[in-house]
Amino acid sequence: MTVEESVVRSPVLVVGGTGMLAGVVRRLVREGLTTVVVARRSLGTAAFGGLGTADGLLIPVSADYTEPVPFAEALRRTVARTGPFRQAVLWVHAQGRPQAYAAVAGTLADDALVIEVLGSGAAAPSAPEPHPPEPLGRFAYRSVVLGWQGAGPNTRWLDHAEISSGVLAALRASRDGRPDAGPHVVGRVRPWTDRPSA
Repeated sequence: MTVEESVVRSPVLVVGGTGMLAGVVRRLVREGLTTVVVARRSLGTAAFGGLGTADGLLIPVSADYTEPVPFAEALRRTVARTGPFRQAVLWVHAQGRPQAYAAVAGTLADDALVIEVLGSGAAAPSAPEPHPPEPLGRFAYRSVVLGWQGAGPNTRWLDHAEISSGVLAALRASRDGRPDAGPHVVGRVRPWTDRPSA
């Protein structure tokens, strides 16, 4: 079904949603939302393990956020069809953030909610507190910091299901207007010496 054949409802943008955030995409579509997933390679709905009785609409967009001009053009073409994004979940590696976030900012509704997913390094003892990147500073913002599971020598990185569940929890809490208490940590990030080495 094309976006022209369907009703667009509360469009959501997910950048980096084909791997560890695929569960977020599945849930958003099942909740009836129009979910735009930007990936570097072409993909279809099969990439998300089937969507069952989903009521929403999945729109895959092939664009690489490290190529600023084509990425911004792809977002502009998409938002021309869906309307401004009401929510955005962003998993963007550091080298691509400034240009990618500037492009995303131009496609968001004035009252949009932005969830920025960050690796455990954002919780390092020497790291500054996460704050909204400059292009996204005028929107409601919440950072999600991915940690690990386990204790002592038996720690491991989060699996995809745990990551998606944690990101969805932060998204729901922010949508429901619960007070922002700083970064939403998924798993553990303390003590830092417990951080898995591989």
